[in-house]
Amino acid sequence: MSDDDPQFGYGAGGRPLWTVRDRDAEVIRTVLRKAGSRKFSERHGGFVVEGGQDGAPFAIACADDADIAVRELARYKEALRKVGYRLQRDPDDDQTLLAWPTGDPMRSS
Repeated sequence: MSDDDPQFGYGAGGRPLWTVRDRDAEVIRTVLRKAGSRKFSERHGGFVVEGGQDGAPFAIACADDADIAVRELARYKEALRKVGYRLQRDPDDDQTLLAWPTGDPMRSS
């Protein structure tokens, strides 16, 4: 691997994974996609993964209507708990979960 190649390769859609944080966020995205959830885009609602720097939790938001978000957040919770994430609702946003990996995230994907 050259110095120009991302340390952790590439994620879905060719997203470069330069840091541990990038890799861990991609693990979350992969778990959610495998659970049948879709990533937010201009065309439809879905999940968004942010945060995770310097030991902070990842914020996993459902960018969709509130009634859909309730179902989707339950799906996110179930999928991420199965692979070892500790989760809690964001006290400031009822459409967002906070997630911390409890072990090696590479083992969980």
